[in-house]
Amino acid sequence: MILTKLFFLNTLHSHCSSVSHYHRMLLYLLFWTSLFLLITNGERGFYGNQYGEWNDSQLQPTIQKLMKGYNRYLRPNFNGEGQLQLIKYRLRIKTRIIQTRFFVPTEGPVEIGMSLDIASIDAISEINMDYTATIFLRQRWRDSRLIFPGNESLSLDGRLVSLLWIPDTFIPDSKRSFLHDVTVENRLIRIFSNGTVLYALRITATIACNMDLTKYPMDRQECTLQLESWGYNLQDVVFYWTRGNDSVKGLDTLRLAQYSVESYYTTISEAVYETGSYPKLVLYFALRRNVLFFILETYVPSTLLVVLSWVSFWISQSSVPARTCIGQ
Repeated sequence: MILTKLFFLNTLHSHCSSVSHYHRMLLYLLFWTSLFLLITNGERGFYGNQYGEWNDSQLQPTIQKLMKGYNRYLRPNFNGEGQLQLIKYRLRIKTRIIQTRFFVPTEGPVEIGMSLDIASIDAISEINMDYTATIFLRQRWRDSRLIFPGNESLSLDGRLVSLLWIPDTFIPDSKRSFLHDVTVENRLIRIFSNGTVLYALRITATIACNMDLTKYPMDRQECTLQLESWGYNLQDVVFYWTRGNDSVKGLDTLRLAQYSVESYYTTISEAVYETGSYPKLVLYFALRRNVLFFILETYVPSTLLVVLSWVSFWISQSSVPARTCIGQ
């Protein structure tokens, strides 16, 4: 009996030891698995918040350095963090003269240069008083946070635009617009070594144009294409045409069915709203209606019908079949 109890206790102890060892291994496994998931999710969350859909391994080393500490929600020159003024000085150490460069932050609005290429004017509607145009919009500004050594430029994938600060430019008179996305979104982003950013995109927009049709079809219409900043006022950003009137290309070679581009010019203005004053660029272009088109399509057929009706005066009243043929 005693031996039986001893054997039972020994078996129970061995079983408990094996169970406790199994539990210990299970706890270790759960601990390391949780730690691994925590680290991987933390890295994914960090890069997801900083780079959107991109992680650190997908970016080139140069871009990684540029994006380190970069905040795309803050514009350049925000609180003096943006544009930096290069200052050189000579430092004498014993018998050696070392030329050193350093940057001093300067505050001020971001200067954004604009240029346009008018690819086509697809339709001009007198009923809706608007026109539809496809344009290439190019914007340039300087972001000193993106300065890197060398004299080359970086042409980036258009999807990387989500990593950078970009102007909130919009067309105030636009009724409908869209960004072309075949085969990919038609965006271009290029960063130069001095921090200059070139951002270009191709859009098609239907834009309002108030028309005066009192002299139709010998009328002349003046339409505009306006560019404004949605949220940044004049204290934050400043718009300018990069080359004045030469900033607009394509209107000289444009061919339209009913119109011809008579002249165009650009201006720099400001839009005043209840919330403040905002930068504004305006392109004015005059459209002269081609009278020859309406002469061939409207006036000539109407004149022929009137002349044809006069033939009835030379037909005898007794010639009923002949008068019937011309509708008399």
